Amino acid sequence: MRAKIYPSQVVGFAEQNSALVALVIVCLLGALFVSNFASGMNLSAILFQYAIIGFLGLGQLLVILTGGIDLSQGAQVAMISIITAVLMRQAGVLPAVLGSLLVGTVFGLTNGLLVSRTRMPAFVVTLGTMGVARGLAQVISDSKPIAIEVGSFVDFGRSTLAGIPVSAILWVVVSLGLWFFLAQRRTGRHIYAVGGSEESARLSGIAVKNVKLLVFGLSGLLSAVGGIIWTARLSSGSPLGGNGYEMESIAAVIVGGGYMLGGIGTVSGTVVGVLLFGVINSILNLVGISPYWQGTIKGILILAAVALSQFRRIDHGSQARRS
Repeated sequence: MRAKIYPSQVVGFAEQNSALVALVIVCLLGALFVSNFASGMNLSAILFQYAIIGFLGLGQLLVILTGGIDLSQGAQVAMISIITAVLMRQAGVLPAVLGSLLVGTVFGLTNGLLVSRTRMPAFVVTLGTMGVARGLAQVISDSKPIAIEVGSFVDFGRSTLAGIPVSAILWVVVSLGLWFFLAQRRTGRHIYAVGGSEESARLSGIAVKNVKLLVFGLSGLLSAVGGIIWTARLSSGSPLGGNGYEMESIAAVIVGGGYMLGGIGTVSGTVVGVLLFGVINSILNLVGISPYWQGTIKGILILAAVALSQFRRIDHGSQARRS
């Protein structure tokens, strides 16, 4: 006996998975009406570019789940790219990669310390450290790109496995690990609790300050991973790298169902949000839309996603009160 699928169930699924539905629709439209969209080269290019945003999006998700925000991610990519290039010239690949990961983690922990141990909002803290990271990148590099000529490192940034960029595969692996951490580990549940109600979490015995320190540290680490991959792909460090990446990561989390005030958001939703923006960006480029209009279109999409999220929560709240 076949189970019946009712229209209300379809509508409910679409509401709960609006980003996924949008991704499927946009992909179908692109494949049908946009020349070269479905080509292997174009799909690979999307994954190459947006796997980097994907790492930043995972870090941003953790911060947003606690009710914070990390505006320094894009600047961290630039800073890490310069540090990677400098260390690689002086010490080789492994010290450069490990050193850059350490710097990114320490930078994120610094954000976390300032947010958790003072009363400064995360917006203000990371806005300030964004300037610090971008300034350090320019000072260290003298505002000039630093070329990297280590073939093995550059090959990693451009390598594929069965046509799929290795960086995208790594992003998927990290995403699965983060999903397990948030869903199955006690600390992951604490992150959601802090975002849901910081005071209630504190009264429940959760070390709120340590949770905030952790999420910013992980955001810094993941930004460093994105910065290293970005550097390998372009075979150079640049003080101008990562410009606007923090806005893309925030947008991916929100479009994927995250809530700016904390407590709501998923790894799968963030992954879908990243891919959705990657597909939209590809289509806009292929049809020849001006880069200036592209920013406008993306901004409208973000506003629409936030509005839809708010309406959904208001509706659910009304239903809960009536019941």
